[in-house]
Parts: sequence; C-alpha cells; structure tokens
Amino acid sequence: MKPCHSIAIFLFLVCCIGISSVHGYDCAKRSIIRDMNQALAQTLSEKENGWITPDTIQNYRSHLRIPELRDRSFLYYAMNNNAKEALCSRKMSWHRNSSSLEFQSYANCSMASVFALSDQRLTGIISLMALLWMIFSLGYFRNCHKGMVVFGNMMLDEVERCFYDLKHRPIRLTPMQQQLMTMFFTADDHKLSKQDICDALWPRKPDASDTLYTLIKRLKLTVEKNGNLRIVSDRGKDYQLQIKS
Repeated sequence: MKPCHSIAIFLFLVCCIGISSVHGYDCAKRSIIRDMNQALAQTLSEKENGWITPDTIQNYRSHLRIPELRDRSFLYYAMNNNAKEALCSRKMSWHRNSSSLEFQSYANCSMASVFALSDQRLTGIISLMALLWMIFSLGYFRNCHKGMVVFGNMMLDEVERCFYDLKHRPIRLTPMQQQLMTMFFTADDHKLSKQDICDALWPRKPDASDTLYTLIKRLKLTVEKNGNLRIVSDRGKDYQLQIKS
C-alpha cells in the first residue's frame, strides 16, 4: 500500500463524516418541522369551537413530541417573512364564525441546538473508523520503514545493506553500485567527493577516474528508473544524489 492510497482512503472517510453529519442535521430539522406541524394542527382543531387565548400556546406546547422544543417553540399570527430563514411550521388557518386567521409556529433553535438534537451515531462510527485507519496507517508505514533509510523512491535496509523500492521489491545492483549507493544514502546531504569515492572503492588504484565515470554512468540509469533520483556532478569533483524534480 502506498502512502497516497492511505491518504485517499482517509480523505474519503472524512468526506463521509461531513456528508453523514449534514444528513443527520437535515433529518433533525425536518423532524422539528413535522413536530411543529402536527402540534399546531392539533391545537387549532381543538379551538374550532373556542377562542384563541394566551393559554393556547400551552396547549400547543403540550402536543409537541420533542421535549426540547417545548420551551423554544411559539405561536404567531402568520407573517410574510421567508420561511427558509427560520424553523417554522406551515401556515394553518383557524376559522371562527365568519373570521379566518392564519397561524404559524416558530422554533427558536440555533444551528447548534438542531445539531444537538440530530442523530450523529453514524457520524461517530465513521469518525472512529477514520481514527482507527489513521492509527493503522501510521503503524503500518512505521513498521514497513523500520530500519530503512528512505530517499526518493528507494529504501536502504541498514541491516542487510540491500536496496528496495517503496513496495519492498528488491532493486538489482552490482556489488560496486550497491556500495556506492550505500555511501550516498549515509552521507550528509547525500553528497560525496570524487576522492572519497575512489579511496573507498578502489583504494589501491592510483587513478580511478575512468572507472568511476563508467560506474556513475551505469548507476544513473538504475536510480532514475527505480528511485526517482538522479546523480549530479559538480565540475567532476563532487557527486550528489538528488530527488528528480
């Protein structure tokens, strides 16, 4: 598994958390409106042969099935404001003799209050899954790269002194190439002088410039293909292993 795959799955779970949370909020909002509709309908039906009095609001509240709404919901004469701006029931008519009035109920609920009333169990489950996935991924990549020096798309096993790609597939190198790559991986800034390389690889050879040139030329092809790396030369005196841009 590549790190990008792990991140993609984590981001997918985060998106699911957001969608689930919004869905729960919308369901709670619709549930509040349905409750206000039925409570208002019952209240007005009970007042068909009576008068609308201040006690009517108490009757209305007693019909609410969501306990949290009983101190937050009010009856009003229907107003011409935009119903989308607040939580409100639909307009309902009340008839008395030849008179007709429209009533509407409003809920004084903030977004936080509606969210608190929503069912966020699914969101909680997905959040737990995202947390567990993050912990698993961190542990997985930590164990995969344990004892490894990673640079570019190549990894050096410090114990076996072997090279692998990020999928833990071995990268074939000659003994000389492997020794030189080990020097590059363990050097500061992955930089080596020409003299240090020659002294380490060919200590008894007076001038190994041509041999080093051939070795570097062949090694470049391997590291560019398997490691997304390149070997750059500074006036033939120093060589540095760099990540390809």
